[in-house]
Amino acid sequence: MEDFGIIVICCDQDYLFAKGVCASIRHFLGDVPICLLVDGTFSVADMQKAYDVKVINSENMKYDVLRKRSFGWGTTRMIAFWESPFKHFLIVDSDVAIWGNVLKYANFDNYDIIIDRPCYPYTREMIQEYFFDLPVFEKDYPDFQWQDRSFVCPAVLFGTRDIFPLEDYIAILDYLKEKPNVFKYGDMGFINYMMFRAADEGKLRLGQEDIQYIAVDFPQEDFQKRFPMGETGPIAKEGNDIVIHWAGPKPTLSTSKTYTDPMNFFRRKALKDTNGTTGLPAEALLQVEDFKRNFYVYNKKVRKKLGNLVGAK
Repeated sequence: MEDFGIIVICCDQDYLFAKGVCASIRHFLGDVPICLLVDGTFSVADMQKAYDVKVINSENMKYDVLRKRSFGWGTTRMIAFWESPFKHFLIVDSDVAIWGNVLKYANFDNYDIIIDRPCYPYTREMIQEYFFDLPVFEKDYPDFQWQDRSFVCPAVLFGTRDIFPLEDYIAILDYLKEKPNVFKYGDMGFINYMMFRAADEGKLRLGQEDIQYIAVDFPQEDFQKRFPMGETGPIAKEGNDIVIHWAGPKPTLSTSKTYTDPMNFFRRKALKDTNGTTGLPAEALLQVEDFKRNFYVYNKKVRKKLGNLVGAK
């Protein structure tokens, strides 16, 4: 494809996984261009060295309003729709791995955005929990029919640059500032609203494909059986082309809460591809990365609990 690349969102706490994502792209998709959308000021020189990745960060953006208002959990993804170095892109979170030829879904001849197709229909209660505070949402957006929609987790989607007017997104940011809890789970509520509303109005062509395997939706036994690993790496079966998404427990080396072998393999590959590190030195480096991440997560939980205790007094 011309003018196409894959954008990986990352911050310093999840960069350890983003490197694995980049390695999975190289393993399955060859030299397709990669761009890191970086929330923060940390170095990504190792991925630039290993995979010649492009970088979007606060220092090289075109739109000042996005630099000031769109970094952080729940909004960083949206930057790609105006700052992407590629006209067409696949954008993914850092807690994923490419598995197989997912580019077969990049049908930009017929669609401007291609999103996942959920495994089951949503009840009103599920829409209320995961997407919108429905009583307020229905009042503030009365013309949008949310019923019978195949809303999705947007961690994996194919998109087109400039498909949304920037002022529409700024209006959403202004609304979030006034009413931060109406759209749920960061961008999950409002990006679904933006996509389906624009499709209703004929402003974009929206397609849906089975492009995302959300780990917490399936038993670990199913997860391991569907994505087997051999002595030399992934055993990708024909037709099983998808993006694995570790929503929920993250794939650190030692966790037993989820199946981690694919991410472990790709994190090791990233180290090897960067500077040839393998074996015990590689394992030690990966364990240090895990320790730093786990320490950050633990401290964050402690600070939250202390804040709750102080607030309750």
